[in-house]
Amino acid sequence: MFLWAPMRMWGIPLKCHQCNRKMHHSGIYTKIREVIDLDTRYYLIGGDYPRCSKCMIPVCPWSTEVLNQLDPAHRNKFPAILTTQLALDKRCVTLLKPRTVGNSSSYVQQALEELHSEEWAKRTIEYLSDCELHKKKSALTQSHEVVYKNPPEFIPLPLAQWFETVHANEILSHLSEMKGVITSTYGRILKLDSTKKITKKLAGGISETATWMTNITNEYGQVLNCVLTTGEGAGLEELCQGIVKRFQNAREPEPHILYVDRDCCSESGVPPLLELFRPWNTNVRLDIFHYMRRFTTGLTTEHHPLYGTFCSKLYCCIFEWDQDDVNCLKEAKRSELKKKYAGHPPTDAQVLANISSSELAKHCRRRTRGVEETRNLIQELLDSMWELTDT
Repeated sequence: MFLWAPMRMWGIPLKCHQCNRKMHHSGIYTKIREVIDLDTRYYLIGGDYPRCSKCMIPVCPWSTEVLNQLDPAHRNKFPAILTTQLALDKRCVTLLKPRTVGNSSSYVQQALEELHSEEWAKRTIEYLSDCELHKKKSALTQSHEVVYKNPPEFIPLPLAQWFETVHANEILSHLSEMKGVITSTYGRILKLDSTKKITKKLAGGISETATWMTNITNEYGQVLNCVLTTGEGAGLEELCQGIVKRFQNAREPEPHILYVDRDCCSESGVPPLLELFRPWNTNVRLDIFHYMRRFTTGLTTEHHPLYGTFCSKLYCCIFEWDQDDVNCLKEAKRSELKKKYAGHPPTDAQVLANISSSELAKHCRRRTRGVEETRNLIQELLDSMWELTDT
């Protein structure tokens, strides 16, 4: 039995969430909740039944209105997450948090039911053993025959869907902290992009309510905000102004550059998309990926036999590896091969042959070529592949 009485145990003054008046004691809370623990069950009982002194509205002692008024140290003393009928101990909720392969709500439900059944079997055996011992003692004293009650039956645990509900309630209790972590993400380089791939995976009643998902990310790949819309580029002003206010409230400088997938050019010199981020004067540029997609629109389909070849060569026309990083990787690989082959120095061709593409991408940075060099290489690529039809 767990007694929860924050007004009596710690003397914390509670206030009504409607009229903001101080609440007073009004007896014992009558409803008792059964809490599922790791291997058994126990009960919660509210020692104090707080009631508002003005509107006389009683409040459940473990309701959200009461728990939100407590500081984190006292609030963490409450041991369970409650639902409509039952409750789950926080130690069991911890098992639902790591979302690894094989760790699902069904697995947790089955594991807890196995622990409960073992504890029930152990207590049943102890009870039957005590009854047998008492029966033998009663026979020696020649007392009247004693009738023993049957041990209680095993109570199965709720379904796995109930565990998912408890997990969702636990996440909602940390909603303010999660919002704080999300809204404290900034960046010096932002990217605005829209996609249909996420909305195609929606199921249920909302499957056809949105067609586009627009994300704003930073240079580290962190998502600052996202929104679902019915059309590309529609209804993004509130999203963009929210990002602007977030930077202003945190006194963060505006980003250096904003990469977009469309609306980056204008005859007046001010990109149309920059109006959504007013009053920022950030440089707006077309993202490299969508820049390359402008060239591939000339192909019939992405399954064209020259599509992969053209994209890989176009990629090389735009990017190049940083030579300082490549030289450092060559020296490291040369030292590795020299130790492996008993001190024989490898040639440059052998060093390059042993550097894989994954090692090159892991240890070396990429950079864009100059404007003139990129223009010349792309023109040469177009001239060389203009008349080609297959590999």
